[in-house]
Amino acid sequence: MSPQLQYSFNGQGRLASLQCQSLEFAAPDDGALFLAQLRDLVGSPVQLAATDFAEVTCETLPDGETVLHYTGCKKVRNTTAQVSVKRVSHAEIRWGIRIDLGVDTLQVEWIDFPRVRIAHAAGGHLLLPNAEGTLMDDPSLRDQSWIEPVYADYPMNGVSGFYPGPVSMQFEAYYRDGKGICILCADAAHSPKTIDAYAENPNAIRLMLQHFTGGQPEVPYEVRFVAFEGDWQDAAELYRAWMKENDRTLPAPLAQRMPEWLADSPVVVAYCVRGHGPDSGTMAPNEYFPYETALPTLQRYHDAWGGRLMALLMHWEGTAPWAPPYVWPPFGGEELLKGFIEKLHAQGDVLGLYCSGIGWTQRSNIDPTYDCQKKFEELHVDREICEGPRGERYSKVCNGYHTIRIGYDLCAERPFTHDLVKHEVGSASALGVDYLQYFDQNQGCASPLCYSRNHGHPALPGPWHTDAMRNLLDDAKTAAGDTVLGCENAAAEPYLGVCQLNDLRSHLAWGIGGVPVPLYSYLFHEYTSGFSGNCVCLAAWVDVERTPDFLLWHLAWHFVAGNLLTVVLKDGGDIHWCWSRDWSESFPEQEPIVQLVKNLARWRREKASKYLVAGRMARCPKVECDTVAIHRVGMPDVAAPAVLASAWQADDGQRAVILANTTREAQPCIVAGHPEAIVVPPLDAAILIIN
Repeated sequence: MSPQLQYSFNGQGRLASLQCQSLEFAAPDDGALFLAQLRDLVGSPVQLAATDFAEVTCETLPDGETVLHYTGCKKVRNTTAQVSVKRVSHAEIRWGIRIDLGVDTLQVEWIDFPRVRIAHAAGGHLLLPNAEGTLMDDPSLRDQSWIEPVYADYPMNGVSGFYPGPVSMQFEAYYRDGKGICILCADAAHSPKTIDAYAENPNAIRLMLQHFTGGQPEVPYEVRFVAFEGDWQDAAELYRAWMKENDRTLPAPLAQRMPEWLADSPVVVAYCVRGHGPDSGTMAPNEYFPYETALPTLQRYHDAWGGRLMALLMHWEGTAPWAPPYVWPPFGGEELLKGFIEKLHAQGDVLGLYCSGIGWTQRSNIDPTYDCQKKFEELHVDREICEGPRGERYSKVCNGYHTIRIGYDLCAERPFTHDLVKHEVGSASALGVDYLQYFDQNQGCASPLCYSRNHGHPALPGPWHTDAMRNLLDDAKTAAGDTVLGCENAAAEPYLGVCQLNDLRSHLAWGIGGVPVPLYSYLFHEYTSGFSGNCVCLAAWVDVERTPDFLLWHLAWHFVAGNLLTVVLKDGGDIHWCWSRDWSESFPEQEPIVQLVKNLARWRREKASKYLVAGRMARCPKVECDTVAIHRVGMPDVAAPAVLASAWQADDGQRAVILANTTREAQPCIVAGHPEAIVVPPLDAAILIIN
């Protein structure tokens, strides 16, 4: 029987108690239960909170539903609000809200609801959907984080808690002492929203659930609080059950759609062909250009790891690096790249290209000779770019004098954007490119917010926003043909059908102040795949000098999460910590990395393939083992397991625990339910069949 969830309100309409199996989850709260942002006729914002109403009455209906009536609005005359909380089982309550504005010169842009304050104590864990799954035991570390818990706004910053985008699923959770609450947005339309939380003090966490309503006066779906016992995996099971029943965007299983080369689990080898790592300084060709000069290095790793590679190129564009939307033709011309592709294919390897998404670059800061101002005027691109609610036009994502480019965001709804994407994607496909990480800078395949009154879409974000991106992806897929598409970060739930292979960023969890958990793989691995990414800025959040074996841990983490292994090269064919770290800086010891990749790649291609290629992640039993210290930059150290583990179910129903040893010594571990210790060889893996 599932645990019981109890709630009550006080006379001021504040949540007085929220208990799971008698454990109190509500912190004392004098804040607003909801906060709405309204827009007037010229797009100016007006914020309206529950505390702006003079009177709140609480009504209990015959069926037990609680209804809070808000009247006497002090900010917007004749405005009322109604909050409903109903129980649907002993373990679940559902929230709804409607705000009826008393004037016709305002519309509801978004509502943050319910703004519940969760009591935090030692041993408590906050599960965030950021960075493919982040677990925090000290939410106050978000204050030191580079990814702040902020409301989505125009222009988007690209790394917030925005869904569908850098947040890829519609729930979060909190648990302690084995009891928890899953907070789930039951939105089958995948409307834009922010799902996040932050610490108001050491003992209280404020939920952030910002729902864009498209101008409608209510959130058109329920927010569900569901009690559970266990840990983050049990919360994920609740979301998985809702998703399986309600999400009509879920594609056919990946096993039915993936090309042969992807099923063969290539190791991804990422490197730039111009420059020396960072997006600064000279962009002169390096030792990997012309493209074919990389073939001996790639062949060496192909032989060392005993199988297929994907060469994944950066700074290859013939326009300018990371300067959307134009990437074609390739640097040096089509024939030069085509010859490289043919030789890669001849040795059994494949080619992938990083791209730059659907921004518009007026001028590149990396290559100042690249300037699209004239083209902007000739093509009337001012009609195609995203606008803010007051007609403002600018971009934050990789944009500004201090970063990659100066430009704008293109609206995903506009035919102009569709035609551009189809041309660029189609050009790469026609040359034989196997993989295109096209939607770089569109984290999670996020579409930028647009408030234009002249684009043919509604003037406020709502469900149309997600539909527009899905339509753009459909066009991109048609143009791509056999070329596999993907995006930066994990593709959000409504975009899984097109984005089959994605550039994962679990390492961002360290920068947020938490630790990564494979939440994304748990929910979506059977529908899409990922690789461990170019690890941009990883060394900014993990002190690699004090954690010299961190890359071993990172690779093993992605292996047990079911993701393709990735290495990033510096000069000399050596493996570096991450993309964007200068080649002149210290790099990790090579031999252990080469050995670990060799062993894990073999497992993935052979005995573990039925689980890790396109299997379904299952709840992993507890594993006891030694720990290793991971030193974060500016944050407390983390004691991480030396042996990483995950559980899987294959198509034939067989279940197994996959274990990976991140260290250079044999590691014994105890798997709950298994009577004998399992000794995992150094820099290697093991499989335990559990049924």
